[in-house]
Amino acid sequence: MKKFVLLVILLILLSGCVNGDRYNFSGSSENWDVFYVVDVSNGTSQKRSGTIKYVGEGSAPEAIDYKIEANAGGSEGTGVTLTDGVVDAASSICEGCAVIQKDEKIEVEIKWDGQTENFILTTDK
Repeated sequence: MKKFVLLVILLILLSGCVNGDRYNFSGSSENWDVFYVVDVSNGTSQKRSGTIKYVGEGSAPEAIDYKIEANAGGSEGTGVTLTDGVVDAASSICEGCAVIQKDEKIEVEIKWDGQTENFILTTDK
């Protein structure tokens, strides 16, 4: 039991030594909600992941094209299929790269069925 308690305390202490930040970006348009999470470590590495959700009236489109653009790069998808109105998007990892900053505004473009919506993601305050 003492070893277990010691292990838990050690894990808590070590978790405080991680040099990183998590930025939660979000934004909405008439038909879409986008959530984008960026985990930055050591100022030169990041892991990005995002979710695009259809919130418009009627049924969701079968597929979309999207672009997510930040100063430090972006991601895009063409003909991406939605599952229950949701797409997991923009998952990537880079090391030794320029990273997204907390105060950055990220541009999103979503195209589907002849329609296009553009909007901005900002960090949750």
